[in-house]
Amino acid sequence: MSVNVTAVNESVNANGGTPRPWLQPRGVGRPSTVAPFAPQIETWLRETPALSGAEVLRRAREVGYRGGKSALYELVRRLRIPVAATPGRKRARRGVLL
Repeated sequence: MSVNVTAVNESVNANGGTPRPWLQPRGVGRPSTVAPFAPQIETWLRETPALSGAEVLRRAREVGYRGGKSALYELVRRLRIPVAATPGRKRARRGVLL
């Protein structure tokens, strides 16, 4: 098995880190229907971090996504940048704000 160095280099993100998760080889099973849309979804989430999963699904379907919502929501969960907590508010047990 030969390795294409150019392809590997292109799959490594800009800062020289590890390849992005959706570009890594998958195990046995069906090919991912959401992987081709990952770069676009990543851009949407970078532009609007609070974008809901339902809105991402709506936008993805507008540009041709025909896969299931669970696969897309899982990708959104992995790509989402954590939103910083509101300063001055503490969270009590079971998600109740104090």
